[in-house]
Amino acid sequence: MFSFKSLVRVVLILLALCSSVFSIAADEQSATQLGIHFNFDFETARIVSKAVSTGDFDEAALNDFCTLPDAKAMIKKMRLNNCDALLLHLKGFRKSKKAIASAQLLTSELTRTDNGKYAPLAAEVLRQIKDYVPPEFSAHINVHFIFGSNSDGFTFDDVPDDVYVNLATFSEASVQELGETVAHELFHAVQAHIMRPESLPTAQGPASKTGPIWMNHLLVNLVQEGTAELFTHPVAERPPTPYSAQRKIGIERNAIRIHSLVTMFETLGWRLLFAPPNDEQAYDRIYGLMFYKNFDETAYDLGWLMASTIVKKDGKMAIFNLLKEEPKQFFLHYQTIALEDGNLPIFSDEFIEKIKNI
Repeated sequence: MFSFKSLVRVVLILLALCSSVFSIAADEQSATQLGIHFNFDFETARIVSKAVSTGDFDEAALNDFCTLPDAKAMIKKMRLNNCDALLLHLKGFRKSKKAIASAQLLTSELTRTDNGKYAPLAAEVLRQIKDYVPPEFSAHINVHFIFGSNSDGFTFDDVPDDVYVNLATFSEASVQELGETVAHELFHAVQAHIMRPESLPTAQGPASKTGPIWMNHLLVNLVQEGTAELFTHPVAERPPTPYSAQRKIGIERNAIRIHSLVTMFETLGWRLLFAPPNDEQAYDRIYGLMFYKNFDETAYDLGWLMASTIVKKDGKMAIFNLLKEEPKQFFLHYQTIALEDGNLPIFSDEFIEKIKNI
């Protein structure tokens, strides 16, 4: 028979085993919660594309549209006064045969129970982004598919885990092409989690004080868009499609003048440094010269060249690690590689020296 001490010893062993099993189970549960998780919400795109395709903007589904977060996000992005202005903007698509055709194509897919051709989209996005994010990184991101914004996709700095993609421009895109833009926007959300917070001047001041802050902001913007462009730039490597043809032309044009784009970016940097803007709206006019579509989004392709050069030298995970550093480290690292290569465009010594000291 067991002595009392032996019985106590057995009980303690059993308790230790149970504790160990519980600990393993808890660790496994924690592990399954790590990584990028994202939800896709097609409701706004479904509602609006149907209204645009039919011309019926008075149906019951639109009654609550203005209360949806998506509507508020679109109003904010397009700098509209209210939802009435947004609805007026959306009704204007009825004047465009191209917009109506796009809405009809989307409606035919989004009224199917599995969202039609978009059913494999989540798997496609995960395939594209997973090699750039370590498995221990954790974030839960909501992707809102809308119709009719003034950009293909966007996020807001104050709510980075909400990503918006404008399906109005993707009716002819393949799942891979749409997935590339979704991955681009998702990566902006990843950036928001790991990049160092920055602040802009809260008031006007001497150029010596505000100039370096605005210049650093420009560096941040190039790092953000250049690294996210790793996902959307591959359209240049494939034959043109109805969706990608125009963007492919722009990329090819920027590749020819890439050395001039370095000089152009430096020029914007010096402008911000020595004659800084008074506010974000004034900054936007300077920023837009290289980041907006009407100028071929030249900064995207310059940033992509820098990011892809780093990836070729150091691997995909180098991008994630650089994002955790000050933005100037991205520029300095690229410059080092470019100087060793001898054929890549480089920044001037004066510009690099100024970057080092901001």
